[in-house]
Amino acid sequence: NSFSRDGNKVMFVVWSDRDIGSYYVYDRTTKQAQKVADYKPWLKPAEMAAVKPIEFTNRNGDKLFGFYTAKGTGPKPLVVMPHGGPFGVHDTWGFDSDAQFLANRGYAVLQVNFRGSSGRGDAFQRSGWQGWGTKLQDDIADGVKWAIENKLADPNKICTYGASFGGYSALIQPILYPDLYKCAIGYIGVYDLPLMRKTDGQDGASKRTQRFFDRTLGTDVQALAAVSPVQRVKD
Repeated sequence: NSFSRDGNKVMFVVWSDRDIGSYYVYDRTTKQAQKVADYKPWLKPAEMAAVKPIEFTNRNGDKLFGFYTAKGTGPKPLVVMPHGGPFGVHDTWGFDSDAQFLANRGYAVLQVNFRGSSGRGDAFQRSGWQGWGTKLQDDIADGVKWAIENKLADPNKICTYGASFGGYSALIQPILYPDLYKCAIGYIGVYDLPLMRKTDGQDGASKRTQRFFDRTLGTDVQALAAVSPVQRVKD
């Protein structure tokens, strides 16, 4: 928020899952708010898709949360969109440009706050440590199966897309769960985990950073290779 010099006027932003945002000015004297501008006026909220909070139980018995974005009802072609991080990051309810773009083209979008995501305390985040290619991927796949069982996704038309850790997930998901997916798109992802471990001490990375990767990614090079898309190309 921004205030005038005398503190009488306040500028603030209003947004929602279907509204990317509008700027308002509130006058404390008149107690009136006036719209100043829409952030992207060509994006009409009435034409956007609703973002619905979801919850399901994974195979480990943990209750997980996420979001489902789609126009209309019924099973739809689904794009699974894991967030980056994976630790210290989580998907939130709001306007997501990628999800809205895909929903506008007739797809449904699934976002899962898998184990390791932030927003639910340290214990939940730590529960995902050393699970890049195991626990976290199982959670994403369990979310997809939940969407299929609840007739929110067409089981014959499911793809996955993401960036950073989401890009890694997008490429490892079809390797671990080949029967679930028809296509995958990885964007600026990490695809060779042993190589990342080999180079994370370069370019001035601190000992603290290296210890963080030891704790959260692990040091077993063979185990990391087994869940690296670049080393599983033949699969």
